[in-house]
Amino acid sequence: MSIVNRRNAVIGFLTLKVGKMVARKKAKQVTGRFANRKKNDKSR
Repeated sequence: MSIVNRRNAVIGFLTLKVGKMVARKKAKQVTGRFANRKKNDKSR
């Protein structure tokens, strides 16, 4: 049973790692959009 538990732990760990990477990437895209809007508003 320990092999199955270890496999599930590894899969869960990798899922969290990938999920965090995707979330950070999306958050950077959103903040980049707002930063661009602020810059455009100042130049108008």
